[in-house]
Formats: sequence, C-alpha cells, structure tokens
Amino acid sequence: MTQFKFEFEKTYKEVDVAGEIHRVDFNDDSILKYGKAFKKFDEDSKKITGLIQNFETATDEEIEQLSVQQKELVKGIVETFLGEGTFSSLYEKAGRSSANLMGLVHYLNEIYLEESQKKTDETRNKYLSNVKK
Repeated sequence: MTQFKFEFEKTYKEVDVAGEIHRVDFNDDSILKYGKAFKKFDEDSKKITGLIQNFETATDEEIEQLSVQQKELVKGIVETFLGEGTFSSLYEKAGRSSANLMGLVHYLNEIYLEESQKKTDETRNKYLSNVKK
C-alpha cells in the first residue's frame, strides 16, 4: 500500500533586520492584523501630514508634536509586525531616525502584500486548473 505524505508550509518568515532575526507570522489572524494596521497607518499618516499647513508659521511645540506623532506611527507598525518592544533597539540602529525606519515599514508592507497575494493566487490557480479538467 502506498502512503502519501502532506506537509504544511510554514506560516511565518524570518526577517533579518539590522542583524536581528525577527519572526513575522503570516497566519490568517496575523494577515488580518497587518491589513488593519496598514489601513490605520495610511489614515494616520494623512492626518499627521496635514497637521501643519505652513512650517513658517508653525510653533516649535507644533513641530515637536508632529515629530512625536510620526515616531509613534512608525513604532506602531514596526511593533505590529516584529513584536512589542522591538522598536527601541531598531530606532537606535536606524540612527534615531523615524524617516530611516520608513524603509523597514515599506519592506514589511511589501512582504505582507506578497504573502497575502501569493495565497490568493495559489488558491485561484488550483481552483481554475481543477475546473478545466
């Protein structure tokens, strides 16, 4: 009798960020969480960008508040993917620059989109190949 074997794929990726290995999960709950987090990130980015209409007339306090909000925004998305408490060390490694960490945010967005699209495409292709038979 022939025995067939099926192995599940890993539902996570290991991502090397500045020499630290982080596990990024891609199970259903995580993909949903990432999608919601990026939606909020996009909405909040637009709000923050519009806070100061004219930097010439902005007060020092308004500019400082904008900087704090930008940092918190980046922290939120980084910790959503890489886990609570990961932002501080990565912020230091990024030269204490939220703008520098945006490269990481874009990278995380790319792998999120790639993983969620890959699963959709695989399912659709298998379905279509079975329908054609």
